[in-house]
Amino acid sequence: MNFAFMLEVFVFVLDVLVFKQSFWISLAFWSIVFYILIQTIQCIFLFKYRPHLTKKIEDWPKISIWVAARNEEQNIAACLNALVELDYPKNKVQILVGNDQSTDLTPEIIDQFCAIHSNIRRIDIIDDLSGLKAKARVMAQMDQFASGEFYLITDADVCVNPNWAKTMILTMEHNTGVSSGTTMVKSSGMDGWLQEIDWAYFMGLLNTISYAGIPATAVGNNMIVRKSAYWETGGYANIRFSITEDYKLYSEICNKGWLWNNVMHPGVLAYSEKTSGWMNLLHQRKRWLSGGKELPFYWWILFAIYGTFYFWIPALLLNAISNPGVLKYVLLLWGCKFVLQSIQIQQIYRKIGQKSPNLLKLISYELYLFAVTIGTGIFFLLPVKTNWKGRLYKV
Repeated sequence: MNFAFMLEVFVFVLDVLVFKQSFWISLAFWSIVFYILIQTIQCIFLFKYRPHLTKKIEDWPKISIWVAARNEEQNIAACLNALVELDYPKNKVQILVGNDQSTDLTPEIIDQFCAIHSNIRRIDIIDDLSGLKAKARVMAQMDQFASGEFYLITDADVCVNPNWAKTMILTMEHNTGVSSGTTMVKSSGMDGWLQEIDWAYFMGLLNTISYAGIPATAVGNNMIVRKSAYWETGGYANIRFSITEDYKLYSEICNKGWLWNNVMHPGVLAYSEKTSGWMNLLHQRKRWLSGGKELPFYWWILFAIYGTFYFWIPALLLNAISNPGVLKYVLLLWGCKFVLQSIQIQQIYRKIGQKSPNLLKLISYELYLFAVTIGTGIFFLLPVKTNWKGRLYKV
């Protein structure tokens, strides 16, 4: 980059800052500059990040593992196999599987495990008058049977690693009420590794924000709750229904004054099955955004800055047709964003002990993120009910 170009960039940026460019161009560039500034701050925290883990425990506490299962005949066996192979004292592990009115072979597969392992119990979820739905209702009916000092929560389409339970316990420092691990998607096929990068990237950013002292959210397929903190909220039966039940529980526990912990560490890593199909992916993202309506306002400012980036870029590229001088600045800012994003992803993969994606995958992911962000933004505004496990919810 020569001096003349640097001077040209400086003059253009100065024009944007004082709104000598058109209002919309200036607004777009301001938004993108804020995005890059946030990325830079996140990069700093990523390099500084160290997981909060307690010292080694000699006497491991009893734990209750909750698994929500609805029509999971393809996944439940792998999930339970991973749980029974945990490196944790077997006499201190209780596994509760909530069969949420499955219509396939899920109950029979659960029963096969119950017949072999006395610490696994099937809980059949029934309709009740609580007003709860989806996974929140499953949790509210399973908690009555939980006997552990800590509740570890995962999903039937998730496989945890053998060190998961012990490492999750180590994340629960004194006065920590809730903690969340890191989940990645099993990377089979192109859509699989794209979702793998996506999950790792955004979970890493959430964990970094939490590390900076701002409560974020837990991930419902990889979280742990202290028993006393859970019941101080009254449990799921006392929490107003939200289709993103993980965030509701996390926020209620934090509101009670308990500390939180979001952790990137190989020991807390779990693997989820990928979401198959474009529409299923959009329904998943709409559910996440719908559940985030109760987040503090600063979160929505952050979402807006992140989300509008992929709307501003095509708008600026269209503007470049009539104003070619803008094009190189658009590409420069997009390039800065891509470089910072790639650094973030590589750092996140290192923190969780995984091999970083190569350049081709990082470029492909940027295009994927472009499509998913625009698709989610449009789909979120459409009056379409959210599909969760074959059930429709107005959220």
